[in-house]
Amino acid sequence: MKLSILLFGLWLKMRMANKKNELFKRRLNTRTGSILIRTVDHSTGRLFSFTKGHIFTKIEKTGDADVQMVWKDANIAFKTMTSSDPQALFRAMDKGDVEMVGDLSVAQWFGLLTKAMKANDKKAENKKPQRVAMIGLGKMGKGIASNIQKAGFDLVVYNRTSAKAKPFLDKGATLAKTPAEAASLANIVVTSLMDDASVLNIVTDEDGILAGLTKGGIHLCATTISPEMSKKLEEIHRQHGSHFMMGAVVGRPDAAEAGELLTLMAGDESLIDQCRAVSSAYSAATLIIGNNPWLANYAKLSVNYFAVSNMELMGQLYAMGDATGVGRMFYKQIFESSYSNPILRFYAQKIMDQEYDKNVGFELSGGLKDVKLMLQASNVTSGSLNYAPIIISKMEQAMELGKEHCDWSVFTSISAVK
Repeated sequence: MKLSILLFGLWLKMRMANKKNELFKRRLNTRTGSILIRTVDHSTGRLFSFTKGHIFTKIEKTGDADVQMVWKDANIAFKTMTSSDPQALFRAMDKGDVEMVGDLSVAQWFGLLTKAMKANDKKAENKKPQRVAMIGLGKMGKGIASNIQKAGFDLVVYNRTSAKAKPFLDKGATLAKTPAEAASLANIVVTSLMDDASVLNIVTDEDGILAGLTKGGIHLCATTISPEMSKKLEEIHRQHGSHFMMGAVVGRPDAAEAGELLTLMAGDESLIDQCRAVSSAYSAATLIIGNNPWLANYAKLSVNYFAVSNMELMGQLYAMGDATGVGRMFYKQIFESSYSNPILRFYAQKIMDQEYDKNVGFELSGGLKDVKLMLQASNVTSGSLNYAPIIISKMEQAMELGKEHCDWSVFTSISAVK
């Protein structure tokens, strides 16, 4: 009974937020969807539907929805959903007390709605580390840093080009002259860099992270690196007396700016809550992959392989449309109706229009690095990523044509080259 009342109250709060909370209203208007929150025994449930900026709800215990939040029992659901601990839901997911079934992109979007709804709730207090250092203020790093700062963390920033730090300094951040100084001023250091070499160097250089990070300090890596490098960094930090955590991010720079990334986290279980408090500032959701940091690297490469393989498929079919006269619009409509993920819808449009030099989020040079990491991971595990050599070949051809700074999907244009 208490859970039923709570879910009805959630609808009332959302209605109020839709009238007074501008961030909530903006996010509500970004898509349609439905979520059914229920118990596993179907004794309690309520369906929430969102369409054209409106919220509808009804008691529903067994119906369909884009995604279902299935609780082990009503008491656990009530206790978790009323907890003042911002990590309560995540811990319930970790323990298996609640399961998300269905379209996870809708679950992620619903999480953004509730996050926006609570943004001004003074009762929702986070226990935050005193300081977070952000190293790397590139396309992704600046969005991550911005949201860390907006969340109320005391931010320290370091970037090779110090001019990129000015927007953060204007809002009260501290500028570090070296990675070592940045690490010395914080107990969590987040890195958003380019590749294996850049992360290793920033950690081990004479004035690198290890030179400043105190014993027990945490390095949370948001960069896409190889599982082998992740294992190496874990050992380097272990010998130093510090901790290495992977927090690989999924999403484009605009998602980083909006705080809508997906973080794939893995590492020491005792540090998850502390790191997730930081990643929640720039992520719509943080998925815990396991206790070994390198598991998050395999997970991230798998996600990117899914995306890049679909790009290749799109490029092949668009090329067929050009050759046969079917036309690109037909295939774009097929892709958009088949894929609910907004990233794939984005690429369906970009590849159709062949606008690879506009709104560049992830450059081809970085994409080629990632796909080579995917193939390397496949070769030492399943040997199953058969698209990877094809994609690498086309990416290398595009690189030879001077497309290294275009969006990484530009390799699909090779299919159309005669």
